[in-house]
Amino acid sequence: MYNQVTTRKLVASDLDDIVDIDERAEGERRAAFWEGKVIIQEGSRPPWTAWVAEYDGTVVGFLFGHYEELEFGLPGGTVWIDILGVDPAYRHKKVGSAMIESFVEAAEDMGMKRVFTLVRREQQPDLEQFFLRQGMEMDKMVHFGRDL
Repeated sequence: MYNQVTTRKLVASDLDDIVDIDERAEGERRAAFWEGKVIIQEGSRPPWTAWVAEYDGTVVGFLFGHYEELEFGLPGGTVWIDILGVDPAYRHKKVGSAMIESFVEAAEDMGMKRVFTLVRREQQPDLEQFFLRQGMEMDKMVHFGRDL
């Protein structure tokens, strides 16, 4: 796909790699969190909604997503990119782009009509530009929130 980057559907045995990538990126080990994500993925979401990227056979990225029908009253199916993680040593090597491309192609094959994600600008300002490069745009929907 992109030089030495390949993608495949995430499987439970990818858990240790996901935990390791997240620890390198975030500086803390969150094994229980990721175990829960993998359990949810395997138990209630179709396989096409989660991906890993490999670079020369090593897992270097992961993507968790989901889909909804009539989300927010929008017609047709909507997919969400929930979490995108790339090993810091492999950023800028098209790893994230490859996973998004695989996710979007699978979503289109399933008849989905729109893809969404949310980005916290103040924490990861480079993600906004990354998603724009993926063909996404600022959407017409407005995000509202309230601290509790």
